[in-house]
Amino acid sequence: MKILYFISVLGHGRGGHFHSLNHISAKIGEEHNIKIISIGPGESEVVESNPFFYKHINFNGLNFLQLRTVINAIRKSFNPDIFHCFDINSYNLIRLFISTEYNVLIVNKCGGPNSLNFPFIPNLILFSKENFDFFNIQKKYQESTLNLIPNRVLPVQIEENNLIQKDPSIFTFVRICRIGRSYYKSLIDSITLIENLILHNVKNVRLIVIGTIEDENVYKFLCQHKLVQEKKIVILINEVYTKEASKMLYLADAVIGTGRNLMESASLGIPILTINSKDNIPILLNKSNFQDAFKTNFSERNEFDNYHKKINLQAIIRAVEDPEYYQKLCLFSKEVFDKYFSLQTVKEAYPDIYRKAIYSDKKIIQDKRSIIRSFFLFFKNHKRKAI
Repeated sequence: MKILYFISVLGHGRGGHFHSLNHISAKIGEEHNIKIISIGPGESEVVESNPFFYKHINFNGLNFLQLRTVINAIRKSFNPDIFHCFDINSYNLIRLFISTEYNVLIVNKCGGPNSLNFPFIPNLILFSKENFDFFNIQKKYQESTLNLIPNRVLPVQIEENNLIQKDPSIFTFVRICRIGRSYYKSLIDSITLIENLILHNVKNVRLIVIGTIEDENVYKFLCQHKLVQEKKIVILINEVYTKEASKMLYLADAVIGTGRNLMESASLGIPILTINSKDNIPILLNKSNFQDAFKTNFSERNEFDNYHKKINLQAIIRAVEDPEYYQKLCLFSKEVFDKYFSLQTVKEAYPDIYRKAIYSDKKIIQDKRSIIRSFFLFFKNHKRKAI
């Protein structure tokens, strides 16, 4: 089977769905003929590192004729069975050139909040149950084929090094994220957790934050915290730590994560915590609350039906102080990784969707407003990059 993947790059090209495309396509490419094309004013090192990366098209929202010429040339030379877009903006461009009378178009919605402005798509793959449940009840999508396939990731490969020595006498929480407004709540909640643990006489704990600076004001604000001054919180921003931050997880006794970052961390078989939208400290995941976070793809929108702050904090303290309980949590993390996140199932799940879509007669309904929004985003980000 021939599959042509598309993804738009409006910014830095390092977000979660770029990694998702990179990992999923690489696995599918083991048995199928695939190519990957990125489109936009930005470029993605993540996608371009893929062995099946074919071409980047520099599209600024205005050079439409050039884009059409390049896409048509690729379409004729490669003649794919499947056109698969990994975001809505690339889809809004590609569908202008691809007739669904003769071609099959698939789109991934890689998590994120629900939106009534999302255009009709005949074949849709969803990462989160939150999105799946939403689309399933909307009249607009009754004719769509909806597929729920939670994101799949590669196991983390950690490499202990001499940059920072792990201190076995200190229980270390690690949060990997960009330091800016988009992850501000998770950063503050992680710090609040350490404050609460210390208030409960759990002294041998620390938090390590690893990430590039997205907002200087946020970084400066964090650095002023007294626990940073006391070395109870360590912020690592140098590229030697952030370029492949997951390799620094040898430092972690537990990980505070969201999205694919949490999924990758689960592969290490260590306790995983995520963000609770209704409280100010992360929640320790276990069998009783995992499905609540799974529903929202472990995002900052997580809500927990039977949450009790005191019980959660006691469980975290127990994880720090009780080796037997800690090992149970480690086993739980590895079990959920193998069941829900391992990339091994991708080679069967995606081609099965492709084969079913080929024999489907569902057609695209044009949504001019969605197309116009996408063109504006390409143009706006092109102008921003030029400044």
